Amino acid sequence: MERSGKGYRREGFAGQRLRVVPRSIVAGALAAPVTSQLLVTDCGHFPHAEGHRRTRPHGAGQAVVIVCSQGVGWAEIDGVRHVVGQRRALVVPKRVAHAYGAAADDPWTIWWLHLDGAAVAELLAATGATRQNPVIPVTSLARCTALISEAVDYLERDETPSSLRAASGAAWHLLATLGDQREGWAADDPIERVLESLATDLGRPLAIADLAAEVSLSTSHLTALFKARTGYPPMQYRTLLRMQRARELLDTSDRPIASIAREVGYDDLGHFSRRFTSVHQVSPRAYRNTGKG
Repeated sequence: MERSGKGYRREGFAGQRLRVVPRSIVAGALAAPVTSQLLVTDCGHFPHAEGHRRTRPHGAGQAVVIVCSQGVGWAEIDGVRHVVGQRRALVVPKRVAHAYGAAADDPWTIWWLHLDGAAVAELLAATGATRQNPVIPVTSLARCTALISEAVDYLERDETPSSLRAASGAAWHLLATLGDQREGWAADDPIERVLESLATDLGRPLAIADLAAEVSLSTSHLTALFKARTGYPPMQYRTLLRMQRARELLDTSDRPIASIAREVGYDDLGHFSRRFTSVHQVSPRAYRNTGKG
């Protein structure tokens, strides 16, 4: 049984994306090569998910992976409550009773997957998440949310075996990325501190020299370490964070594009539009007018 609870809602968030593979197709895919090992059965994106909650007293039929990109959520497993903050992932194994939801004062924005298949347990274990400690850091947020978005894209296209395999590939890459991040993360890690700075107040000016001074590294050394961890130079990573936030605002508000541009650090609307287009291959206005979900 799955409950949303009084005062909560299951879905219906502005700008959401949500795909659920029909269970008849799931059954066939779990008997097929590739997808028998890892299959995305459900996936989506819930921006500013106010009132979001799930309660599953007997667990889900699949493992659940949730990446929080903004705001705060919570989870309860085995009677223990965990905070799920920005740039954290919640990993819940199959058939484990749980509940989770958005914080009332700062609702989370989440990207999520439900996963099934013979390799799922081993892949989840590689992330470092456990039943006792189900919340893990996400240092490569842009990469991880892009991989979940990629899975959603494939399943929005259709539910053919090729799309199911492609979504599985994105999910496999996601879990491998989460595991790789865990191995290099520590609370006093200078790269983690830089990631925090990059994600804080996306509208403020910030230079690579400021970041390097903050963690007592040269700009070249910081750039090399940061790129090894995330796959991007620091300022390019910040651009991806800004574009991600801009995309969420375009999806969830009717604010003027110039206002959104200023919030994410671009006083020049033309510069913002060019940057957004280079990342998304579509202009901000065209993106807003594109049907989603």
